Amino acid sequence: MNNQTLSRLMRMSWQIQRRRHTTRSNALFSAWVILKNDDITVNYLRAKHSARTSKPIASTNFSLFHF
Repeated sequence: MNNQTLSRLMRMSWQIQRRRHTTRSNALFSAWVILKNDDITVNYLRAKHSARTSKPIASTNFSLFHF
């Protein structure tokens, strides 16, 4: 892993820890899962927040993180 990915992981875990009031290890584990499953997470969020009648859009247009 490069430094950019590690710093993104740490920032995300700190946000999770503050918002959910969890332990450091649980927050780091949650951030790791989100980072590793970002393609699944993006499809889930797109389906959850889109209208049923909206046109399907290619998943290549979506990204959880912008590099």
